[in-house]
Amino acid sequence: MSQGGQTGTALGADAYSSLTSAILRPLIRQITKRDNPTDLTNDEIDAKIKESCREISKRTLCLEASSTGMLSASTNTITIPTDMIPSGAAIKQLYLGSTLLDPLSFDEWRAGQMYGYAYRNGTIYVCPTPDTAKAYTLYYKRYHPESVADIILNDDFKMAIVYFCCSKVYGDYEQSEDKGIEYEVKFENELAKYMPADADSLIGRQRSFRG
Repeated sequence: MSQGGQTGTALGADAYSSLTSAILRPLIRQITKRDNPTDLTNDEIDAKIKESCREISKRTLCLEASSTGMLSASTNTITIPTDMIPSGAAIKQLYLGSTLLDPLSFDEWRAGQMYGYAYRNGTIYVCPTPDTAKAYTLYYKRYHPESVADIILNDDFKMAIVYFCCSKVYGDYEQSEDKGIEYEVKFENELAKYMPADADSLIGRQRSFRG
């Protein structure tokens, strides 16, 4: 059987980050002028910080992880780890045993004439189907973890996180639609500095501000 759906091991992502939710909350409150922690709780801000970190990690493919497992004989599918961005673009490398597999289209995999792997709907399809049990190692791009007590995004993303959260706060409290749009644009402009050239075409741009 394939062994998938697990969470992978991070590859040193937090070695260069000093960001925490405690550092970002005061700045978000200052910009939005919502200093009352009863009116806007720390938990509510942290939920927005988490949403922004996961959106950034998805859009920029900036966080990496790895996972290992076993393919039993006659099994050719691997369920992706639970923290992996669900896209073929998020697969960095896949080794079957010591062999590095090449990416294939699903039609190429189905034809069964080329060695490699294809991604579709949360599953990785391997060709050829192993006739004996084989270990695999998957290197992939992942979502930011749920916890934002310690943020593992690079410090360069600080203002992108802040702008995202400010846009959400303005929208939730209907303080100013114009302000919400202003900070949405600020977020997009900030994020554009760090986008891989083909991320939008490979993953698809998921706008999370207004449904």
